[in-house]
Amino acid sequence: MKNRLIYLFVILNFSLLMFGQGTEQKKLSYLRFEGNIDTDISITANIVRLYDKLSGNYQYRFVEDGDKMYYGKTIELDGDIDDADNAHLKEFGRTEYAFTGILKNGVYKGKWNATENKKLDFVLNEYYPNGSMPFDVHYLHSEGNLVENDPTSPTAEIEMTLIYPGKKFINPDVVDSVKRFIANSFFGTGFYIRLPDSMLVRFENEYLSNYKKQNENWHKSGASFNWEKVISMSVIFNSNYILCLEYLKYAYSGGAHGMTNISYDIIHLDDGKLLTFADVFAEGSEEDLAAILTNQLRKDYSIPAEVKLTEAGFFVEQVKPNRNIYITGSGLGFSYNSYEIAPYSQGATNIFLKWSQIKDLINTGSPISQLSHR
Repeated sequence: MKNRLIYLFVILNFSLLMFGQGTEQKKLSYLRFEGNIDTDISITANIVRLYDKLSGNYQYRFVEDGDKMYYGKTIELDGDIDDADNAHLKEFGRTEYAFTGILKNGVYKGKWNATENKKLDFVLNEYYPNGSMPFDVHYLHSEGNLVENDPTSPTAEIEMTLIYPGKKFINPDVVDSVKRFIANSFFGTGFYIRLPDSMLVRFENEYLSNYKKQNENWHKSGASFNWEKVISMSVIFNSNYILCLEYLKYAYSGGAHGMTNISYDIIHLDDGKLLTFADVFAEGSEEDLAAILTNQLRKDYSIPAEVKLTEAGFFVEQVKPNRNIYITGSGLGFSYNSYEIAPYSQGATNIFLKWSQIKDLINTGSPISQLSHR
C-alpha cells in the first residue's frame, strides 16, 4: 500500500484550478525577501515554506564608519507559521524567536528580537531584482510496504523537497540550464524531465521498486529492512547574478546508521554556467587555501597550535581544499562530509572563510570576484 502526499498542477475545472494554485503558493513556496530592521539595518533573506514549517537564512548589512558597508554573516533560520499567518523564526543556536510577525501576501513584518532582548520593528518584502531567480517548491512524501497487505511488513519511506524554477526569468536559456543542474544534483545524472512533479513520482517509483527487489527474502533473515530516504534543498544565496543551492541527502538502508551527504551548486545567472572550484579560485592557490583552512579549523574547534589535528579527532594534519564549496554574501565555505576529514560521530565539518581572508586568491576573471571585493 502506498500513501502519497503530492501537489500536482492538474485540476478538474477552472474554479478549482484557481483555488488550488492559491493554496499551492501559500503552503509550498520559496520567498526571497529584502527589507529592514529598524531604519539602519538592511536584510536579504531566503525562506522556504513547507506547510506549517519555515526554514532558510538571512544576511544583514549596515553602514559603519561613515560610508563603509559592513556585511554580517549569513544566519540559518527555522520556525513555523499557522493558519492565521503568524510566522516565527529562530536563529540557529538560539532558543528564543528572532523574528515574530505576520507573513502574508509577500510581506513579512513584526518584531525582531536582538540578542540583548531589544525588540525592533522589521518589514520584509518579497523581491526578485535583476540577478536573482524566483522558484517554486514541490514536495512528495510516501511510504511503501515491502509485502502488500502484511501488517508486519517492513516499510520504505521517502520524502523530497524540490526547489525548481517555475516563474518568469529574463533569460529562458538560463532557466533551462538551472533546471538541468538541479535535476542532475537532486535526482542523479541523466534524470531530466521538464515537469518537476513527474520527476518526483518517477524517482519515488524507482526507489520503492528497488526496495522490494533488494529485500525479497526478508522473512528468512530475521533482520529489519526498513528504509528511509530524505532529499531536500535550500537556497543559500540568490543575488548579484550568483545562485548557490544546497542539496541535503539522507539515506538509511540497514546497518548501524544512515548516511548524510551535503553538496552545492554555484550557478552564474548571467549565462547559466555552473561555477567550479577552478572558476572561482586562481590557479596555484591550493597551498595557500590549505593553510587558511587549517588555521580556521583550529580557531573553530579551539585546537592549540601544539596539538595535532589527529590528536583532536581528525583524520588529517592539514585540511586541503575540496570541491564542495558554497557562496554567501559574506564569504565562501568548504563542506566536508562524514568520514572525509573526521569520523561519523562528528558529522559534517564546515569551514567558512570571510571574503577578506581569501579575496587575493579569487580568480580575477570569475563572476565571484566582484562579490569578494565589495
